[in-house]
Amino acid sequence: MTHILESFFKPKTIAVVGASRNITKIGHAALKNILISDYECEVFPVNPNEKEILGLKCYKKITQIPVDLDLVSISVPAKIVPQIMRDCIQKKVKNVIIISSGFSEAGNQELEDELREIIKGSNMRVLGPNVMGYKNAADGLDASFVYGTARKGNLSLISQSGALGIGMIYLANNEFVGISKIIGVGNKIDIDDDDLIDYFAQDPDTNVIGLYIEAVKDGRAFMNSIKRCEKPVLVIKAGRSQAGARATASHTGSMAGSDKIYGAAIKQAGGIRCRDVVELFDMARALAGQPPAQGNRIGIVTNGGGLGILITDACVANGLTVPKLSKKTYNKIDKILPDIVKPNNPVDILGDAGFYRYEAATRALLEDPNIDGIIIASVHGGYARPQEFTGAILKMIRERKLHEEFKKPILATWVGGKEFEDLVWDLKSAGVPIYPSSWRLARSMMALYLEGERLKREKKKVR
Repeated sequence: MTHILESFFKPKTIAVVGASRNITKIGHAALKNILISDYECEVFPVNPNEKEILGLKCYKKITQIPVDLDLVSISVPAKIVPQIMRDCIQKKVKNVIIISSGFSEAGNQELEDELREIIKGSNMRVLGPNVMGYKNAADGLDASFVYGTARKGNLSLISQSGALGIGMIYLANNEFVGISKIIGVGNKIDIDDDDLIDYFAQDPDTNVIGLYIEAVKDGRAFMNSIKRCEKPVLVIKAGRSQAGARATASHTGSMAGSDKIYGAAIKQAGGIRCRDVVELFDMARALAGQPPAQGNRIGIVTNGGGLGILITDACVANGLTVPKLSKKTYNKIDKILPDIVKPNNPVDILGDAGFYRYEAATRALLEDPNIDGIIIASVHGGYARPQEFTGAILKMIRERKLHEEFKKPILATWVGGKEFEDLVWDLKSAGVPIYPSSWRLARSMMALYLEGERLKREKKKVR
């Protein structure tokens, strides 16, 4: 069954109200972004003072456009928006994006309530007001007014902050995290987080869903949408502190609500709470590219004992365990280590470790049924080439794809300088999550464990 928002994200006809010849105007940018998109659709500028904009015939009103409209983008002064919305109702427009600001976030609640009253009882879906729009990287459509092209991938993002949403695009590109769709929801007079979670849950181009929220309009609907979703849902809930809650009110006119209640509800629904945007991308990269962990038992391979201890502490602090090695695994690893050291977990393969020790130790942990996830760490100690660390990880990733029993997540971390940078890019571009700190690493492995637990619960429900 086709989701009601399919025509919203994949429109065949789009009108841009407030389109302008003036390159400093939001309406100009909104129109231009659609035109330069690698996406086929009909586009209609609307401006009563122009006959043509960017080579397209301009219409004075929406009602004069001679075709049915799947999507209307509005970027005019707030006081004009109600009349535009009435025209949309008359035209039987399917979907509307209200980019315009100046509503509840600016203290103008009455004007926002008027918009709600106008659309009440209609079948029209409305995003906003006070939004950036959206970018559909999977299909090549940019229905926003801001500059920025996302690397195509399988993470869909929902952000109550437009500016932060755009920042997420650049951060995702830098971190080699691909985006399917990113959308700003603003003041949420109609289309809400739960609507979008439901859509992304059935979207074949989305594997992981991430949200930045300040408040939700309907807590029950929000939590139920996460429960229904069979994909990982990562949630940043802003307004943890009293000062942060105060800031949300001035940003989108939202009341932040109890942080403890939000945290408990998100956990109960099966979502994963993230502390900030960087953590969301850390976890998304792991969830999108690695199999979920079937338990919380982690095996660690490191060429630096101190780093191994830090990783162990971070894992334990995040609900993971670092168990002793089984006798069989102990014997396998003992054969590859110098006599001066005995195997343990973390497995310290010493500072002069090259490709063979990394590869053999990692393989032993992959083969161990008592280990659910593997962390491979490297310190640039000046004894061995870091390239051998990278080569061993890439080989084990390839091996894992060939053996069903190897279906365990492999994450990596490093401590070093410029010599590591190219190697980090090599791993990221190959889809291997690698992190510059033990804490970020452990939090990402925790996300893989939580996803594994969620899938187990869902499997029991089906039975």
